[in-house]
Amino acid sequence: MELQKRYIQDNFNRASSSYDNVAFVQKECAAKLVNLLKSCFPEFHPQSILDLGTGTGYIPEILFSFFPQSKFTLNDISPSMLAKTKEKLAVYKEVAFILGDMEALDFGFHDLTISNLAVQWVRNLKKMIKESYNNSNVFVFSCLLDGTFNEWSRVFTKSLLPAPTHQYPSKQELESYLLHLKPKKYFFDSQEFTLCFPSASEFIKYLKNLGANLSSQTIPLSDLRKIVKTYTGKINVTYKVFFGVLSRCRSL
Repeated sequence: MELQKRYIQDNFNRASSSYDNVAFVQKECAAKLVNLLKSCFPEFHPQSILDLGTGTGYIPEILFSFFPQSKFTLNDISPSMLAKTKEKLAVYKEVAFILGDMEALDFGFHDLTISNLAVQWVRNLKKMIKESYNNSNVFVFSCLLDGTFNEWSRVFTKSLLPAPTHQYPSKQELESYLLHLKPKKYFFDSQEFTLCFPSASEFIKYLKNLGANLSSQTIPLSDLRKIVKTYTGKINVTYKVFFGVLSRCRSL
Protein backbone atom coordinates (compact mmCIF):
# COMPACT_ATOMS: atom_id res chain seq x y z
CA MET A 1 0.00 0.00 0.00
CA GLU A 2 1.33 3.45 -0.93
CA LEU A 3 2.41 5.81 1.84
CA GLN A 4 -0.53 8.25 1.51
CA LYS A 5 -3.09 5.42 1.71
CA ARG A 6 -1.26 3.98 4.73
CA TYR A 7 -1.50 7.40 6.39
CA ILE A 8 -5.27 7.50 5.77
CA GLN A 9 -5.67 3.93 7.03
CA ASP A 10 -3.67 4.60 10.21
CA ASN A 11 -5.70 7.73 11.04
CA PHE A 12 -9.02 5.91 10.69
CA ASN A 13 -7.72 2.93 12.66
CA ARG A 14 -6.84 5.20 15.57
CA ALA A 15 -10.24 6.94 15.36
CA SER A 16 -12.37 3.80 15.20
CA SER A 17 -13.40 3.93 18.88
CA SER A 18 -14.15 7.68 18.90
CA TYR A 19 -15.61 8.15 15.40
CA ASP A 20 -19.26 7.54 16.27
CA ASN A 21 -19.13 10.18 19.02
CA VAL A 22 -18.12 13.00 16.66
CA ALA A 23 -19.35 12.04 13.17
CA PHE A 24 -22.43 14.28 13.25
CA VAL A 25 -22.07 15.58 9.69
CA GLN A 26 -21.27 12.13 8.36
CA LYS A 27 -24.50 10.78 9.87
CA GLU A 28 -26.54 13.64 8.39
CA CYS A 29 -25.01 13.07 4.97
CA ALA A 30 -25.71 9.33 5.13
CA ALA A 31 -29.37 10.00 5.90
CA LYS A 32 -29.65 12.57 3.13
CA LEU A 33 -27.99 10.25 0.62
CA VAL A 34 -30.49 7.47 1.31
CA ASN A 35 -33.40 9.94 1.20
CA LEU A 36 -32.26 11.14 -2.23
CA LEU A 37 -32.01 7.56 -3.45
CA LYS A 38 -35.54 6.76 -2.27
CA SER A 39 -36.88 10.01 -3.70
CA CYS A 40 -35.34 9.48 -7.13
CA PHE A 41 -36.12 5.74 -7.34
CA PRO A 42 -39.03 4.92 -5.00
CA GLU A 43 -39.67 1.54 -6.67
CA PHE A 44 -36.03 0.46 -6.81
CA HIS A 45 -35.27 -2.69 -4.81
CA PRO A 46 -31.64 -3.68 -5.42
CA GLN A 47 -30.70 -7.32 -4.98
CA SER A 48 -27.06 -6.43 -4.33
CA ILE A 49 -25.64 -3.34 -2.63
CA LEU A 50 -22.01 -2.21 -2.42
CA ASP A 51 -20.99 0.43 0.14
CA LEU A 52 -17.57 1.92 -0.60
CA GLY A 53 -15.81 3.34 2.47
CA THR A 54 -18.50 2.16 4.85
CA GLY A 55 -16.69 3.47 7.94
CA THR A 56 -18.65 2.27 10.95
CA GLY A 57 -21.67 1.34 8.86
CA TYR A 58 -24.02 4.36 8.82
CA ILE A 59 -25.24 3.64 5.28
CA PRO A 60 -26.11 -0.07 5.76
CA GLU A 61 -27.75 0.67 9.11
CA ILE A 62 -30.25 2.86 7.25
CA LEU A 63 -30.57 0.71 4.13
CA PHE A 64 -31.32 -2.52 6.01
CA SER A 65 -34.74 -1.16 6.95
CA PHE A 66 -35.57 -0.45 3.30
CA PHE A 67 -33.95 -3.49 1.68
CA PRO A 68 -33.96 -6.36 4.21
CA GLN A 69 -33.68 -8.98 1.44
CA SER A 70 -30.70 -7.42 -0.32
CA LYS A 71 -27.16 -8.79 -0.22
CA PHE A 72 -24.71 -6.22 1.14
CA THR A 73 -21.00 -5.88 0.44
CA LEU A 74 -19.25 -3.42 2.75
CA ASN A 75 -15.76 -2.11 2.04
CA ASP A 76 -13.34 -0.02 4.04
CA ILE A 77 -9.61 0.65 4.03
CA SER A 78 -9.44 0.54 7.85
CA PRO A 79 -9.53 -2.88 9.55
CA SER A 80 -10.51 -1.26 12.85
CA MET A 81 -13.44 0.60 11.27
CA LEU A 82 -14.61 -2.56 9.51
CA ALA A 83 -14.38 -4.50 12.79
CA LYS A 84 -16.69 -1.93 14.41
CA THR A 85 -19.15 -2.35 11.56
CA LYS A 86 -19.08 -6.13 11.93
CA GLU A 87 -19.99 -5.75 15.61
CA LYS A 88 -22.89 -3.40 14.82
CA LEU A 89 -24.30 -5.56 12.05
CA ALA A 90 -23.74 -8.99 13.60
CA VAL A 91 -27.47 -9.81 13.47
CA TYR A 92 -27.62 -9.44 9.69
CA LYS A 93 -26.70 -12.51 7.66
CA GLU A 94 -26.50 -11.33 4.04
CA VAL A 95 -23.42 -9.16 4.56
CA ALA A 96 -19.92 -9.55 3.14
CA PHE A 97 -17.00 -7.46 4.39
CA ILE A 98 -14.10 -6.55 2.12
CA LEU A 99 -11.04 -4.88 3.62
CA GLY A 100 -8.87 -2.79 1.34
CA ASP A 101 -8.30 0.27 -0.82
CA MET A 102 -11.38 0.79 -3.01
CA GLU A 103 -9.18 1.91 -5.91
CA ALA A 104 -7.23 -1.35 -5.90
CA LEU A 105 -10.13 -3.82 -5.69
CA ASP A 106 -12.48 -5.33 -8.25
CA PHE A 107 -15.95 -5.51 -6.67
CA GLY A 108 -17.78 -6.74 -9.73
CA PHE A 109 -21.30 -5.59 -10.60
CA HIS A 110 -23.93 -4.48 -8.04
CA ASP A 111 -27.45 -3.19 -8.50
CA LEU A 112 -26.62 -0.28 -6.20
CA THR A 113 -23.24 1.22 -5.38
CA ILE A 114 -23.26 3.86 -2.66
CA SER A 115 -20.51 5.83 -0.95
CA ASN A 116 -20.77 8.48 1.76
CA LEU A 117 -17.93 11.00 2.16
CA ALA A 118 -15.22 8.55 1.10
CA VAL A 119 -14.38 8.98 -2.57
CA GLN A 120 -12.60 12.30 -1.98
CA TRP A 121 -9.68 10.33 -0.50
CA VAL A 122 -8.93 8.36 -3.68
CA ARG A 123 -6.04 9.23 -5.98
CA ASN A 124 -8.07 9.28 -9.18
CA LEU A 125 -11.58 10.51 -8.40
CA LYS A 126 -12.87 10.52 -11.97
CA LYS A 127 -11.71 6.97 -12.61
CA MET A 128 -13.28 5.78 -9.34
CA ILE A 129 -16.59 7.45 -10.20
CA LYS A 130 -16.61 6.04 -13.73
CA GLU A 131 -15.88 2.49 -12.55
CA SER A 132 -18.55 2.69 -9.85
CA TYR A 133 -21.10 4.05 -12.31
CA ASN A 134 -20.30 1.45 -15.00
CA ASN A 135 -20.51 -1.42 -12.52
CA SER A 136 -23.95 -0.64 -11.09
CA ASN A 137 -27.47 0.19 -12.16
CA VAL A 138 -27.54 3.10 -9.70
CA PHE A 139 -24.55 4.95 -8.24
CA VAL A 140 -25.15 7.28 -5.30
CA PHE A 141 -22.41 9.19 -3.52
CA SER A 142 -21.46 12.21 -1.45
CA CYS A 143 -18.11 13.96 -1.63
CA LEU A 144 -16.39 16.89 0.04
CA LEU A 145 -16.03 19.96 -2.17
CA ASP A 146 -13.44 22.64 -2.66
CA GLY A 147 -13.72 25.19 0.15
CA THR A 148 -14.29 22.65 2.91
CA PHE A 149 -12.60 23.85 6.13
CA ASN A 150 -11.36 27.07 4.50
CA GLU A 151 -11.67 28.73 7.91
CA TRP A 152 -9.04 26.35 9.29
CA SER A 153 -6.67 27.14 6.44
CA ARG A 154 -7.04 30.85 7.15
CA VAL A 155 -6.00 30.29 10.77
CA PHE A 156 -2.69 28.88 9.52
CA THR A 157 -2.25 31.65 6.99
CA LYS A 158 -2.78 34.33 9.65
CA SER A 159 -0.16 32.59 11.78
CA LEU A 160 2.29 32.67 8.84
CA LEU A 161 2.27 28.88 8.58
CA PRO A 162 1.69 26.70 5.53
CA ALA A 163 -2.00 25.86 5.40
CA PRO A 164 -3.00 22.17 5.48
CA THR A 165 -4.76 21.51 2.21
CA HIS A 166 -6.43 18.65 0.37
CA GLN A 167 -7.40 18.96 -3.28
CA TYR A 168 -11.17 18.56 -3.23
CA PRO A 169 -13.09 18.91 -6.50
CA SER A 170 -15.32 21.89 -7.29
CA LYS A 171 -19.08 21.50 -7.72
CA GLN A 172 -18.82 22.60 -11.35
CA GLU A 173 -16.02 20.14 -12.06
CA LEU A 174 -17.96 17.23 -10.57
CA GLU A 175 -21.22 18.03 -12.33
CA SER A 176 -19.48 18.45 -15.67
CA TYR A 177 -17.77 15.09 -15.39
CA LEU A 178 -20.89 13.28 -14.20
CA LEU A 179 -22.90 14.62 -17.14
CA HIS A 180 -20.10 13.46 -19.44
CA LEU A 181 -20.97 9.90 -18.34
CA LYS A 182 -24.41 10.44 -19.95
CA PRO A 183 -26.60 9.00 -17.17
CA LYS A 184 -30.18 8.25 -18.17
CA LYS A 185 -31.42 9.79 -14.93
CA TYR A 186 -29.57 11.92 -12.41
CA PHE A 187 -29.93 14.34 -9.54
CA PHE A 188 -27.27 16.63 -8.06
CA ASP A 189 -27.34 18.67 -4.88
CA SER A 190 -24.92 20.38 -2.51
CA GLN A 191 -25.17 21.53 1.08
CA GLU A 192 -23.04 23.26 3.69
CA PHE A 193 -22.73 22.07 7.28
CA THR A 194 -21.13 24.40 9.84
CA LEU A 195 -19.73 23.32 13.20
CA CYS A 196 -18.57 25.64 15.98
CA PHE A 197 -15.67 24.88 18.31
CA PRO A 198 -14.65 26.88 21.40
CA SER A 199 -10.98 26.87 20.41
CA ALA A 200 -8.46 25.62 17.87
CA SER A 201 -7.38 22.88 20.27
CA GLU A 202 -10.94 21.52 20.39
CA PHE A 203 -11.11 21.43 16.60
CA ILE A 204 -7.80 19.56 16.45
CA LYS A 205 -9.18 17.06 18.95
CA TYR A 206 -12.32 16.70 16.79
CA LEU A 207 -10.23 15.94 13.69
CA LYS A 208 -8.21 13.36 15.57
CA ASN A 209 -11.33 11.63 16.90
CA LEU A 210 -12.81 11.67 13.39
CA GLY A 211 -9.69 10.35 11.70
CA ALA A 212 -9.93 13.16 9.16
CA ASN A 213 -7.06 13.85 6.78
CA LEU A 214 -6.88 17.50 5.80
CA SER A 215 -3.52 17.34 4.11
CA SER A 216 -1.46 14.89 2.11
CA GLN A 217 1.31 15.38 4.67
CA THR A 218 1.43 15.27 8.45
CA ILE A 219 1.18 18.74 10.00
CA PRO A 220 4.32 19.45 12.08
CA LEU A 221 3.63 19.30 15.82
CA SER A 222 5.39 22.66 16.24
CA ASP A 223 2.85 24.28 13.88
CA LEU A 224 -0.08 22.82 15.82
CA ARG A 225 1.40 24.04 19.11
CA LYS A 226 1.75 27.54 17.69
CA ILE A 227 -1.85 27.52 16.48
CA VAL A 228 -3.16 26.32 19.86
CA LYS A 229 -1.13 28.96 21.69
CA THR A 230 -2.00 31.91 19.45
CA TYR A 231 -5.58 31.08 18.41
CA THR A 232 -7.72 30.71 21.52
CA GLY A 233 -10.99 32.12 20.20
CA LYS A 234 -13.99 30.28 18.78
CA ILE A 235 -13.70 28.79 15.34
CA ASN A 236 -16.44 27.87 12.91
CA VAL A 237 -15.63 25.31 10.24
CA THR A 238 -17.72 24.50 7.19
CA TYR A 239 -18.19 21.24 5.33
CA LYS A 240 -19.17 21.72 1.69
CA VAL A 241 -20.74 18.50 0.44
CA PHE A 242 -21.83 17.31 -3.00
CA PHE A 243 -24.56 14.69 -3.44
CA GLY A 244 -24.98 12.76 -6.66
CA VAL A 245 -27.50 10.16 -7.83
CA LEU A 246 -26.90 8.55 -11.24
CA SER A 247 -28.60 5.74 -13.11
CA ARG A 248 -27.87 3.97 -16.37
CA CYS A 249 -31.61 3.20 -16.65
CA ARG A 250 -34.53 5.63 -16.97
CA SER A 251 -36.76 3.55 -14.70
CA LEU A 252 -36.09 0.79 -12.20
